[in-house]
Parts: sequence; C-alpha cells; structure tokens
Amino acid sequence: HDEALFNLLKTVFVCVVLCIASLLFSSDANTLVLQPVEHMIHKVEQIRDNPLSAMKIADEEFNREEMKRVKKLRDGAGHWLLNIFRNYFKPDSHDLMETVILEKTIIKLGSLLALGFGEAGTEIVRHNMKGSSSAFVDAMIEGKKVECILGNARIQDFSIATEVLQAKVMTFVNQVAEIVHGIVDQFHGAVNKNKGDAFLVIWRVANSSEGSRFADMSVMAFTRIVAAVSKSTMLAQYRLHPGLQQRLRERCRVNLSFGLHCGWAIEGAV
Repeated sequence: HDEALFNLLKTVFVCVVLCIASLLFSSDANTLVLQPVEHMIHKVEQIRDNPLSAMKIADEEFNREEMKRVKKLRDGAGHWLLNIFRNYFKPDSHDLMETVILEKTIIKLGSLLALGFGEAGTEIVRHNMKGSSSAFVDAMIEGKKVECILGNARIQDFSIATEVLQAKVMTFVNQVAEIVHGIVDQFHGAVNKNKGDAFLVIWRVANSSEGSRFADMSVMAFTRIVAAVSKSTMLAQYRLHPGLQQRLRERCRVNLSFGLHCGWAIEGAV
C-alpha cells in the first residue's frame, strides 16, 4: 500500500513538473517568437494597405524608443546598489534579438518606400504588395485624373549655395525640407516631389466643397513656412557663412519663393 502511494505521488510530481516546464517553454516561445512575428505581420499588412503609414509607424516607434531612453536615464539617477541589482537581473543587451532587428528593418524599408515613391507612387507599392502570388514587380500602373491644388516652393540662389557649400549643400536642403515637409503635413498636404531646389506640394481635393478650405490651408501653410524659415536658428547660421556673404552680400539669407495653382492633374508615377 505504501509503495503504491509513493509511486502515485511520484507520478503526480513528474506530471506537475512537466506541466510547469511546458508552460514556461510556451511562455518563452510566445514572448520571443510568436508575438514578435505577429507584430511584424501586422506592420506588413499596414504598409501593404497604405504605404504612407510606414512614416507614422516609424515616428511612433521612435517616440517609444525615446520614452524608454528617458525613463532609463531617470531610473539610473537612483541608488547605485539598486542599479546594480536591476542590471544583474535585467541586463541591457546591446545585441538585439533577431526578431526585433527584423521588425525595425521592415519599418525602415517601409519608410524608405514612402520617401522614395511619394504619394503618387503609393498605388504602385499597394498594387505590388497585394499581388502575393508572384515576385514580379509591375510598375505599369495607369494614371488617374484628380482635382488638386499644386504648390511649388523653391529655394532662391540655390546654384550659388551649391557652389559655396558643395557637399554640405545636402545638409542645407534637408534642413529646409524638414520645415517644408513638417508644415505641409500639418495642413493636410503632401510633398510629392523634390527637384534639388524645388518642392512640389499637393493638396488633393476630393469634392468641390473642400476646394476653398484646402485653398486657405495651402496659403496658410506657405505663410507658416516663410515664418519658420525666418525664425530657424539652424538656417540663420548661413547668414554668417563667409562664402555666401561674399557672393550674396546684402541678400545673404535663406529665402524661398512660392507658387500655387488650382486645377486638375494626372496622378501617377513615372
């Protein structure tokens, strides 16, 4: 009787240990593999449905990383013994898991697609992402007629700036582009194309009732860009550049010229 009871308890103990080990293994598998893969699939589906959403996903991911970094710095200001205890049990590994690296790579690729193709090229990206049965890329997508407000923002004296700044002219253009893209996006427009010194800006008008509202927003956006360029501390440094002062003299400042047109256009990627 005692031997049978001992064998029964031993069997129950082994079953409990196996159940706990199985739960721990499945928990690790969910945390390290299944959940990251589900997140990646969700992000790929978002980018497939709307390629421009990759920029928003990248901004949200960057904000989360910044919040974690600030929280870590705030927590690191505590007691040194507590920091040692925390680092021992929760080491901050610089070698990220492959799933995290793959997820961030997908976000970066989606952002580069959105930047490279622009709003007009989203149909090409969306069309090819939905065609999952083949790896063939079909860029021959028909254009379509749209009603829109077209804006053109051009950096003045850009040829002189290129000659003087040379390689640093890319930094200069990107500093201006950061202002133009940010303000146009705030006013529900889209920077469709960049041609060196010029930015093509578009407000798509879905119906006639939105025309006057988007017209006001386009004028306000360009007004805000003029103000932001004038107040920018980064762009103000170019007023003191010796080479630009020598070439431009009293006109040594960053200026943009603007143009607006309302009508129809054929939207598509070439």
